[in-house]
Amino acid sequence: MNKKIVLIFVLTLIAIAVLYLYSFGPLSGRRIAHKLNPASLKPAQTQQFTVNNKPQIFNIYHNKDLKENYYTVKLPQDWQVQSGNAAGSFALRYPGGYGAAELMDVPDNTTLELYILSQEEPRLKKTLAGYRRVDYAKITANVNNAESFQLVYAGTISGKAYQTVRTYIAGPDHAGVITLSARQKDYSRLKALFASIIGSFQWENR
Repeated sequence: MNKKIVLIFVLTLIAIAVLYLYSFGPLSGRRIAHKLNPASLKPAQTQQFTVNNKPQIFNIYHNKDLKENYYTVKLPQDWQVQSGNAAGSFALRYPGGYGAAELMDVPDNTTLELYILSQEEPRLKKTLAGYRRVDYAKITANVNNAESFQLVYAGTISGKAYQTVRTYIAGPDHAGVITLSARQKDYSRLKALFASIIGSFQWENR
């Protein structure tokens, strides 16, 4: 038999085997697990908070995209909330800025803080024009008392000055990351609201 035909036959069998594993075999669960769950985008309930001495209505979202990484976050009712590009993420739009709530896989051979300082911040320096660190601290982000770190930085996006608070919350498998950006002139006005959102984050399976 021609060697070329044999090679094509073998490669075809391999392709069929891989397709079977992802469709029906042990790898099928991995493929399904990374799909976005439509239920994650439906607010479970609303709740009223006082922010800057003003009542604010929040929608409560339960993200159930990735097993072992289910979480709850409360977001203002007048914000635009959509699915992000990856499982476990929300894309946020609001007057004066934009943000995200998402999951981040931290390698087992490092710590969350070391990963932030050695990988995350250098990446931000490369991708954000005029990156400047404003603050960095270990914080208590929520009632879970999960180890959390907060990086505040400034930069320029489309020629406009923005300031961002990016909060990393250690989790059972992935870390939770809440990123909230605002035009420099709006940041002070939104700071207390941002803090309420960050403080509302909770892991659901802890």
